[in-house]
Formats: sequence, C-alpha cells, structure tokens
Amino acid sequence: MSTTVEQVTLTAPDISCGHCEATITRALGALDGVRRVEANAATKQVAVEFDPARVSPNQIEAALADAGYPVGA
Repeated sequence: MSTTVEQVTLTAPDISCGHCEATITRALGALDGVRRVEANAATKQVAVEFDPARVSPNQIEAALADAGYPVGA
C-alpha cells in the first residue's frame, strides 16, 4: 500500500455555492486514491489530496469537468 500523498489545487471558475462544493466533494471523493477534497466557492479553488499511485492529476481534472466544473484560469 502506497503511503505517498500529493496535493493539487485546481481553479474552477464555475463554483458558486455550497451545493457546488458538495457536488465536487462527492464526485472527486468517489475516485479511488483521493483522500481529501476541499472545494471553496469564495476562492473558486479545489484542493485535493491523493495517492499518485492510484489516481493522477489528469484523472482528477477530468472528473471535475465531468461533474460540471471544468478547470479554468
């Protein structure tokens, strides 16, 4: 079992409310290897702690987009 934990912070400009935060937390939390998700509507950012042996940043970004919150500038 891998003990490595990495963190990525993504900007998702479409986050606007608590419902958005909950949707993102649920969607990303369902990915195998994601350990913690913190979505923040005020900053439009999503911080994710994950096991890089089980999930990649690209997979996290794709899941975020699939949930309706594509990564933007």
